Amino acid sequence: MNFDLGDTLTCAGKISWRHKSIWGLLMLPMLVAFVPFALFVVLFFSVIWVAEADLPGIAYAVLGIVFLLLFVLTTAVNYMVSSLCSSAATLGIIRAERGEGSTKLMDLLRDGRPYFWRILGVTLAVNLTLLLAYGIFTLLGLVLILVTFGMASICMQPIMLLLTPLMFLVIGITEAAEVAVITRDMSVMDAIKYACQVVRAHVWKYIGITLIVYFGTSILSSIVVVPLMMPAFALPLLLELGGEVSLLGMALISALFFCVFIPVMILVSSVMGVFMKTALDLTSLRLTQNAENQV
Repeated sequence: MNFDLGDTLTCAGKISWRHKSIWGLLMLPMLVAFVPFALFVVLFFSVIWVAEADLPGIAYAVLGIVFLLLFVLTTAVNYMVSSLCSSAATLGIIRAERGEGSTKLMDLLRDGRPYFWRILGVTLAVNLTLLLAYGIFTLLGLVLILVTFGMASICMQPIMLLLTPLMFLVIGITEAAEVAVITRDMSVMDAIKYACQVVRAHVWKYIGITLIVYFGTSILSSIVVVPLMMPAFALPLLLELGGEVSLLGMALISALFFCVFIPVMILVSSVMGVFMKTALDLTSLRLTQNAENQV
């Protein structure tokens, strides 16, 4: 079976560059995902205000409950928005690969709505399964560490290193399942089973392409992000040299830094995320198409 890795990555780069609507679709969930962080900043300033105003201790409990409720609400909204945008982005990548259909932002959102609930089901099923497996592994590791007085932690280090390729395969299964939902009109469980079969049959291809994309995008993003992180070391250096900065002043400086840093991070992450998603979707499309042609 012929599968050109270089051609797949080249086409992924061309689709990512030409179809900016996919950028917007993947950038929107990131903006929603930063809402809990903004809530945390608001809570931090609120705690400072409560501490300076010398209000009763119940004010801390009220702020904590409000933040927890808002965090749960924004998390649920983030899942909904992410699934809607993911279905539209996957549809856009499929249309761009086949050269048919509109790839405009509003057209993709409208045409991707019929797949919304199944894409949401795929996302929840994969994430909950992964969360359950990670919880069981962590609990088992903790029990072994306690029983062996810490000796098991040394033996668990190689296992932890193997979790990184496993995470890449989970991402590949998720993307292959989303492609199967749209191209084959499958249900949630059928799409996940089909995606597991595709990834298992071509496991080394998926590991290779995910490693190349991951390390390549990490190097490129670090070139942009590391210079932006340099001003963050100015504040600790100022404190080390004996400068006096109040708690509120430190909070304002940190907020100003993050107001500049976060938009750049959202832009960089969305660009890299588009390339990763496009490469994996093209991999799934071409592998399944090659298999059908071979049969």
